[in-house]
Amino acid sequence: MPITGIEKLYYAKLTADTLSALTYGTPAYLAGVKQLGIKPKQNTEKSYAENKLWDQMTVFDSAEVDIGIQDLISAQRADLLGQNTAAEGGVFATDGDSAPYVALLYKATIRGGYRYGVIYKGQFTLPDDSMKGQEGKPDFQTPSIKATFQPTVYEMTVGADKKSPWEYHVDTTDPNCPADIDSTWFTAVKIPGADIVAPTVTTVPLDAATGVAAGANVVFTFSKAIDTTTMTDSNIFLMQADGTLIAATLSVDATNKIITLNPVQASLSAGAYVAVCTKNVRSAAGVPLAANTIVNFTV
Repeated sequence: MPITGIEKLYYAKLTADTLSALTYGTPAYLAGVKQLGIKPKQNTEKSYAENKLWDQMTVFDSAEVDIGIQDLISAQRADLLGQNTAAEGGVFATDGDSAPYVALLYKATIRGGYRYGVIYKGQFTLPDDSMKGQEGKPDFQTPSIKATFQPTVYEMTVGADKKSPWEYHVDTTDPNCPADIDSTWFTAVKIPGADIVAPTVTTVPLDAATGVAAGANVVFTFSKAIDTTTMTDSNIFLMQADGTLIAATLSVDATNKIITLNPVQASLSAGAYVAVCTKNVRSAAGVPLAANTIVNFTV
């Protein structure tokens, strides 16, 4: 989904990053964000054999982040750069300053909605300050600050693996996006859980239904959005009780949760039928059904 603008930016100080815990302080607002650039860096190792590229592996290294902001007040400089607040007001920098690790949380506009994102662990470097005299007209000279973000020490379980996150985002156009995301996103740093729960499915008609209308469709309703590439006539189909396939079309609703199996013939003959949704159908997160869904019914 294309990004069309940036609306809000917050930061939160990292308080713990261990294999089992990732915690932060309360997010603080950075007013007047103008630009947020995130440039991931990956390293690729290539192996050659038999005079050709034989294998390769690519791993995430870090992400360079560049923020353009309307203003960076003294308290924010001290907080983000590890500088010191002076008794007389303002901040002073020393050669012993150490910037803390922080997370950045943002809200961006996309076509048809918003993107809410977080990058988890980075340190800011000193900004370049430049000043230029006015030449007959106002000239806003706004700061830019840069940071390098890295994966966390903390590991989350993804399938059978342990992996360290560096970024997470969710679009309001995504299936299962929380309805209250705008009021909750900036209250704390969100750490997602990998979706490992198999979708469940209900059907109309029910299994063992009798007296089903000859012109009725079979409707499968899933508990979560499905991967529509798995919606094929080899995964979802209708047949007579003796195994003879019945030609049918498949359609899915806008939420990607409801699949309709519509027989091509206007009405089914009286008799017994079986509608099947195999466990090859997966959720949008890639989790397959736990078992085949079999619907026996009679017309």
